[in-house]
Amino acid sequence: MSKQFTEEEVKVVIEEKLKGTGSRKIGSIINRSKSAVNYVWNRVKGDIGDIEVNGPKIFLFDIETSTILAHVWGLFNQNISIDAIEDDWYTFCFSGKWLGQDTFNHSVHHYEYPESGNFKDNERYVVEAMWKYLDECDIAVAYNGKKFDKKKMNWKFFEYNLPEPSSYKLIDPYQIVKGNFSPTSGKLDFIQRYIKDISEGKKDTGMKLWKACRNNDVESLDYMVEYCDQDIELLEKVYLAVRHWDKNSPQMSLYYDDDKLRCNSCGSDDLSLIEDKVTHTSLSEFPLYRCNCCSKVMRGRTNLLTKEKRKNLVMNVK
Repeated sequence: MSKQFTEEEVKVVIEEKLKGTGSRKIGSIINRSKSAVNYVWNRVKGDIGDIEVNGPKIFLFDIETSTILAHVWGLFNQNISIDAIEDDWYTFCFSGKWLGQDTFNHSVHHYEYPESGNFKDNERYVVEAMWKYLDECDIAVAYNGKKFDKKKMNWKFFEYNLPEPSSYKLIDPYQIVKGNFSPTSGKLDFIQRYIKDISEGKKDTGMKLWKACRNNDVESLDYMVEYCDQDIELLEKVYLAVRHWDKNSPQMSLYYDDDKLRCNSCGSDDLSLIEDKVTHTSLSEFPLYRCNCCSKVMRGRTNLLTKEKRKNLVMNVK
C-alpha cells in the first residue's frame, strides 16, 4: 500500500462501510484503490465499537423459533384449543450483525448445560441478548420482521418481564419487495437469486431439523445457527439491493451530526439534482434528487412555485 491512511480517511471508510457502501465507491470518494479500502476495513472493523461513528446504528437480525407441541385429532382444518398445547414455542437462536460488520449469534445451546437437560431453559439468555441489541440500535432490519420477528421477540420480552426496548425504527425488506414488485415469490430464498453478489443458495432445512433441535440435538442446533447466520448474510445483500425502493425509509439525516443534504436510504451526502424534472403534490412543485451511492430518488422540501402561481391553483371538489 502506497501512503498511510489519514485518520479522516479511516473515518470515511468506517462511516461508508456502516452505510453499506461498496469498497470501490469508497475508494473513489477518498481517491484510494478498492484493495486499499478493504485492507484498512479488515484492520479496523474488529475495534469498531471503540470508534465514534457519525450516523445511525443499523442492526440486522433473524430469529429461529421452535414448533408448538399440541394434541390434535386430525391433519386438516383443525381448530386447536389452548388446552391441547403440550409445550409452547420458544426461541432456538438469533443471528445479527451491525451493517457492514461481521455476523454473530446467540443460541440456547451456547450457554451452560441446564440441569433439566432441556436447552429451552436457556432461552432467557438468548432473549436478553436480543433485547440488548434492539435497545441499542437506531434502526433494525429484519425480513418479514414487522409481522414475525418483532412481534415474536416483543412477546418474549413480555414473558421474561423485560421492559420495552427504547425507540428504534424497523425496516422490513419484505415490505419493500411486496410494495414495489410482483415476484413469483416474496420469500428471501427466491429474492436472493436476483442479487448479483449472491452465488450460493441457502442451506437445506425441513421439519426433521426442527424436531431434532427441539430434542436438544447439539449437531442440529449448530446447523440451525449456521442457517440463521446465512440468512443474515443474505438479508444484508437483499436490503442493500432494495433499500432505495423504500418509500417509508427513516430520515437518515437525523442521525448525523451535521447539516448536509443526505439520502433517506443510505445516508450518503453525494446527491445530484435531477435536471429538467420536478415532482408535484396537489398544490406544490419540488426539485428531485438522486443519490449517487444507492440510486434512491427523493424530493426537496422547498416549494418551487411562486406565490402568484399558488394563488391561481384550484382544488378538486370531493
